[in-house]
Amino acid sequence: MKRGACLLVLLAWSVFGTATMQAADLDQEFLNKRWGAPLSEFPEHVRVGGSGQIAYYVNPKQAYTLFDTRVTNLVYGFYDEKFFAVYAGLEAIDTYSTIKRGIQQRFGIPKISMESRGALTTYSWTVGETRIKMKYYETSGAMKLSFYYTPLTGRANAELQREVDEEPPEPVFPLSPIRQKEAVQLLELFNN
Repeated sequence: MKRGACLLVLLAWSVFGTATMQAADLDQEFLNKRWGAPLSEFPEHVRVGGSGQIAYYVNPKQAYTLFDTRVTNLVYGFYDEKFFAVYAGLEAIDTYSTIKRGIQQRFGIPKISMESRGALTTYSWTVGETRIKMKYYETSGAMKLSFYYTPLTGRANAELQREVDEEPPEPVFPLSPIRQKEAVQLLELFNN
């Protein structure tokens, strides 16, 4: 009887240890690539965008499986040539639901936020220094999955904000096509 109890405690500890180890893995790496790794460790990746110190890369030769679900493309984000983020656009609601369920089983109940603009629902989990976000835009049907390494995310966000602040304001005259359309709509509204 005593031996059975010890075996049960050992089994429970090993299951708990595995879950903790898996959570710790995501805290340190994503799909065997450690957070903060230099861009030189991603030789198969091809740049697809970015500006300033922020760049986005994909590996067109790689297939991905996340939480037992195939994902067609992952976009890897780099700040100052250091790996800090992963993004995936999800095309099917069943893929979104399966991944969300897998994340929730592994990391628990998410923090949920909702915005009325665009009918956006965001689910987020924090695993050590890694944040996972799943977004669903009800009006457009767009679904996104993101993983962020927070020590570098703060610096990347600051870089993006600097770029926005340095952008010269759009001139009032001559009217840009967007402002011209808005002006015509306002004139039509007041003339009715």
